[in-house]
Amino acid sequence: MAVTAELEEVKVMLKFTKGSQTIPHCNKEATDANLHSLAVAIASLNQETLERIMKVTETKLLG
Repeated sequence: MAVTAELEEVKVMLKFTKGSQTIPHCNKEATDANLHSLAVAIASLNQETLERIMKVTETKLLG
């Protein structure tokens, strides 16, 4: 049986020195560069140091 993957949601997670913040419901068509720019812009509003940016995707497997 063939299995198809269907992208459900894209999130960006910002890891700071003290905690993290998740930005849900990002545009599924956004490039990695666009998501990175979004994360950097949001992180600039935070007093904590940004340590890592992660892209999280949720994919439904249909079979």
